Amino acid sequence: MKRYTCILIAVLCSTLYSTTSNAELFDRGNGLIYDSVLNITWIQNANPTPTTLYWADAYTWADGLVYEDFDDWRLPATSTSCSGSSCTGSEMSHLFSVDNISSGSMGLFTDVKPSIYWSGTEKDADNAWRFNFKNSSGYQGTSSKATKKWAWAVRNGDSITPVAPEPISYVLFITGGVMMVSRRYWNKSNKA
Repeated sequence: MKRYTCILIAVLCSTLYSTTSNAELFDRGNGLIYDSVLNITWIQNANPTPTTLYWADAYTWADGLVYEDFDDWRLPATSTSCSGSSCTGSEMSHLFSVDNISSGSMGLFTDVKPSIYWSGTEKDADNAWRFNFKNSSGYQGTSSKATKKWAWAVRNGDSITPVAPEPISYVLFITGGVMMVSRRYWNKSNKA
């Protein structure tokens, strides 16, 4: 009987302490939002430039940006395999389609325009990819670099080292402890 009780406890603990990976945005403070799925950090204000920019100016602005002591900012990347309203492979379309960020639902962000934002991905010498954050459409496509669009900066990685230990460490510790106790009782019941 003890053996079954120990096994049941081990299974319950493993189930209770198991974690799943979800798309999450974390406010890191100081105007930085971290996307744990894409492992990128966004500037919280979706319009850090005072006006729309031509693509070359937007690209230069992001490349030269120093914000919160980070100097590796860039325009968001776009997967060129999808054009239209249901794309999820690019950083902005992921933000729209997976994290549900739009001009009408900004979440942790501020000043998301119901308008078009430049991507750092070029289509050719005259055109670049862009994304529209309008409330219901979320359209990804290309535009002439000679037109003006908004610019939003992003950088690779997390901008702040988490202070809390990983939850998985606790799971491993508890599971290991339960397994050690279970084995001890298992050995005692087999010797008796």
